[in-house]
Amino acid sequence: MTDSALLGAVLHGPKDLRLEPVPAEPLGPRDVRVTLGAAGICGSDQHYYHNARMGNFVLKSPFALGHEMSGDISECGAEVQGLAPGDRVVIDPALTCGQCPACRSGRANLCHKVRFMGSASHDPHLDGGYRESFVVEARRCVPVPGDTPHDLLCVTEPLSVAVHAVERAGPVLGRDVVIAGAGTIGALIAAVVRAAGAARVCVSDPSAFRRETALRMGATDVMDPVAGDLVPVIDARGGAFDIAFEASGHPAAFLDMVRMTRRGGRAVLVGMIPSQSCEVPFNQMTAREIDLISTFRQNGVFERSARMLVDGMIDPGPILTARFPLADVLEAFRASFLTEQHIKVLLTGGAGPGGAA
Repeated sequence: MTDSALLGAVLHGPKDLRLEPVPAEPLGPRDVRVTLGAAGICGSDQHYYHNARMGNFVLKSPFALGHEMSGDISECGAEVQGLAPGDRVVIDPALTCGQCPACRSGRANLCHKVRFMGSASHDPHLDGGYRESFVVEARRCVPVPGDTPHDLLCVTEPLSVAVHAVERAGPVLGRDVVIAGAGTIGALIAAVVRAAGAARVCVSDPSAFRRETALRMGATDVMDPVAGDLVPVIDARGGAFDIAFEASGHPAAFLDMVRMTRRGGRAVLVGMIPSQSCEVPFNQMTAREIDLISTFRQNGVFERSARMLVDGMIDPGPILTARFPLADVLEAFRASFLTEQHIKVLLTGGAGPGGAA
């Protein structure tokens, strides 16, 4: 296939995602050209697909979606060092400036000038990884062993979000933890806190399918928040958990999270909750002196997250529920909305073997 025939999944508007020819980008001296291995469909990609926006980030011009991707290098710019054609890499979608107040204070995930792939968070938008081949700055790339399955590698970005959230929560060794939401991020948080030595890892989700998956990801027990009076009983006892993570993005789950947190505990807000529809139980938080911590993307843990996957510390296999070639991107998106069947749907490209994670 020639460069002129490259295909990409380009968003033009609400529910208007088109598989169409995309230009072959010029290769700069510090760039690499990457053949797509695999890319995940994220909740933000789904929001863009449905609404042409994600929160305050609104589509202004067509762009290729996708920010969870890995691939194989096919070409290197003249000044690239430490990478070569044939190398397998996972790509950090966020390129920070290193100079703004957030970067200088060690909070690069809050960079004022971040260039994030597959996002409308800045204008012009930066194309993402749903392309057969793409050019990225070499410094975005983390090299990994060449036999590492792409299926596994493209989980690096969501895993880095989970790792960052757990680090924001503080020490979890010996702690009792509850996680509201058993989607990709909630399940990965369960795996991370279990690996970090949490005594109890309870995952709350109304879906039996997702609760079962959470158990396979490392949860010690699960609960259905809409069945019976579990949450009110826990609340009446003054909470049962030292640390609670909200990873669903639902206002009701945020309330449950606070109600289940012990006095002096910590509640960590990971999901993006619509601000116009969320009741915040300030009085209860004050009476229990609960610390409320928020998290955004990841900060300095991307490469470490890739190593956790390569070394087998975290096994994302249970959440990888479907794979589609990039050419079937619309079918893949339709499958991704079947929440009782799928958690993480992958798109596969033309790089080396993806393999099963």
